[in-house]
Amino acid sequence: MNMKINTQQPRELRQQLEELIGDIKIKRLFIGCGLFKDEDLFGMCQGEILYLKATGELAKYFESLGAVSYLITAPNSRLTISNYYRLPKYVMDDKKAFKRCLILSIEQAKKLRIAIELSKKRRIKELINLSIKHERLLAKIQVYDVKTFKTVGAANCYVRLKKLGISVNVSLYWSLAAALLNKYVILLTSQEKKKLIAELNTALWNAGLKPVKTE
Repeated sequence: MNMKINTQQPRELRQQLEELIGDIKIKRLFIGCGLFKDEDLFGMCQGEILYLKATGELAKYFESLGAVSYLITAPNSRLTISNYYRLPKYVMDDKKAFKRCLILSIEQAKKLRIAIELSKKRRIKELINLSIKHERLLAKIQVYDVKTFKTVGAANCYVRLKKLGISVNVSLYWSLAAALLNKYVILLTSQEKKKLIAELNTALWNAGLKPVKTE
């Protein structure tokens, strides 16, 4: 199915994007109009052009599709914005392909925000859902700070605790995993929980332990 994106009409643009990715907000910025999913800026519009935000591997992927950087499309601009990309027309006109690019951009923007927020915290007890009790528990597996916690991951922490003979349950795992998403447990979606449980069961399987079951 093909679709035409109208960047000149903010209301129509929002309706078109919301058909693909749900609720978004369009806010005026000094660079034009910013596209936000929840609190994450994932794109912008300038005149008739829509750009999606991308860095690293995602930027390379967009370039492989034929996308070009803002600096190329607006060479006379005083703004040195290199991490915004204009997708080629064939992608913009293809509903499925365009939706995939939107989702990838949103997911990366969210991950970058969470990484920045977590980088400001050093002690585990400062994270959402966690307390000094969790900090002491993780210290038993040589996880003493947020940086190490992020590196090891919630699933591997759970496995290490279990292998030490420490009583653990799914509720603890939700708290650990949600903390690394900078999110309260109660706000985890069913899709997020499904993905997190799959990660935990893979880690348990690799360690020779029984997988957990959830309702």
